[in-house]
Amino acid sequence: MGRIMPHRLTLLTVVLSLTLAGTAWAQNELFPNTKDQGRAVVEYEDDAIQLVAAYNYSQLNHDSRWLLIEAAVSTEERMTVPREAFRLITPGGVEITLAAQRRFSSDIQRTRLLVQNASTTRHGVTLYFNQRTQSENFQFFRLPNEPTVRRQFVIDDRRVAFGDLFFESPTGLWDAGTYTLVLEHEGVRAAMPIELE
Repeated sequence: MGRIMPHRLTLLTVVLSLTLAGTAWAQNELFPNTKDQGRAVVEYEDDAIQLVAAYNYSQLNHDSRWLLIEAAVSTEERMTVPREAFRLITPGGVEITLAAQRRFSSDIQRTRLLVQNASTTRHGVTLYFNQRTQSENFQFFRLPNEPTVRRQFVIDDRRVAFGDLFFESPTGLWDAGTYTLVLEHEGVRAAMPIELE
């Protein structure tokens, strides 16, 4: 029995290694130019754009209509990015645009509670842009007593824009699975996996 156990342990190690390598390969094939920066933090970077997304709270807490993703983005060339450039694609292929501020504020009890509950799991998404010199909140959404909502932001190789992205589920909750966060504008595209457990 003592001789079989090390063999089984070695076999299990090999199987696990191949499984993990296969998972990493599959993610690289489906989502090129991305890398995990934590359990629920992912970074996309190519020659044109860098995008970081964190969803630490929403990864495990998505049984309501609202999903929160913290994001930060910068580009090599100067670009004015409208809020319509962001979308979330469900595992079934349905595209969901950012929620409207009107919808966000009309459900203020839920959205305020989400922001409050997520406050302990916030992630410094701007820390991945150490070569940039300026950063500003793109402020697509606002709670009461916060600054005015903006519809677009300007970025380039010296500027980072960051803020919260809120998506509203058409079914009232978010099923577990792999979603795709996309930022696409003027020929520049970043796509990354958002894994809800």
